[in-house]
Amino acid sequence: MLTTILHAYSGMRQKMLFSIFTLFCISPFVAMAQIPDTLLAVRTSALETRLGLHVNGAFYLGGTFNPNIGAPLPPIEGPGTRLFWYPEKSAFRAGTIDGTQWDDANIGTHSLAIGENTRASADNAVALGRYCTAAQINSFAIGDQNTASGAASVAMGYHAHTNARQGSFVFGDRSTIDTIRAGVNHSASWRVSGGFRIFTSSNLSTGVTIQSGTNVSNWGQSNAVISTYTGAMLSTGGVWQNSSDVNRKHHFENISGETILQQLRSIPIQKWSYKSEDENIRHIGPTAQDFYAAFQLGSDEKGIGTVDADGIALAAVQALDTRTQDQTASIKALQKENEHLRSRLDAMENKAASNNASLPQITILIIAGMALGALLLKYRSRKSA
Repeated sequence: MLTTILHAYSGMRQKMLFSIFTLFCISPFVAMAQIPDTLLAVRTSALETRLGLHVNGAFYLGGTFNPNIGAPLPPIEGPGTRLFWYPEKSAFRAGTIDGTQWDDANIGTHSLAIGENTRASADNAVALGRYCTAAQINSFAIGDQNTASGAASVAMGYHAHTNARQGSFVFGDRSTIDTIRAGVNHSASWRVSGGFRIFTSSNLSTGVTIQSGTNVSNWGQSNAVISTYTGAMLSTGGVWQNSSDVNRKHHFENISGETILQQLRSIPIQKWSYKSEDENIRHIGPTAQDFYAAFQLGSDEKGIGTVDADGIALAAVQALDTRTQDQTASIKALQKENEHLRSRLDAMENKAASNNASLPQITILIIAGMALGALLLKYRSRKSA
């Protein structure tokens, strides 16, 4: 029993001696209670603090930025689980790696890598999450198995890769293990199989949805590629459908189809090309200024709403249809009158033909009668002789 107590006392005594020795050795670099609210301050000189611990739990780690010093290297290299601050490169690492991701050669200046097997090997690069790599200056990779390999590029989500395209943004959803890659510099690429939604109000009542067409949009449209809260949409068949719900309309006013036709006559319809297109790409139609001058439709004279152009075309078709119906009725009346006149003419021609046919018979009878009379006279004169 006594032996056990003496052994324990001896161990405690050794620990106390070690602690006193340690404090004695670092005393030139330790200032306690010299700064208000500071529990511990470790300094290399009176003016340069390397470590500070404050009563509110805050702490400070300092150092000297000198990426060209060549040594010392990071506190430790190779695989493992650790957290460290590397002042010579102003870099921070925390998490677990299975290789050389946090060796000096893979640490960029002013870089940050946190998570599992993350690597920020370029200056000012950030890699967060799982198996993420930021390999070019000012690049950012976060999520699961993403790579930002273009300068100032961003890879986010799942299996996103900026493909060495600078200034690009790539986001991948988790719908497939395939990698989505940037195709060109300075581009944004998204894989969002559930749709891309942009809301323009705090209560999410306005905005635009881009989707595959398999789901009903936030605004209730189905089979849509682009749908809007206004009711306008682009269908999966490639048809743009304007909003035309009667419940969205008011201030109705009747129009004159003949007036529409008259106004259309004054509008030049020409072939032309947009200045932004190649000159061999041609279009046909009026200018917005001529259209607005004729009909005063739309918000200004710089554009023509498709709903207005369609409405004018339909009104013109209705007016021409009315003309056609009126002309058809007139033609039918004339045809009926012509048939009546034809019937009368046929009757008159038949009567005249009948009269012409009976004239030779009368003539024959008259001649026959005259001949018979002559014969009777001759017979009587012979008999009397």
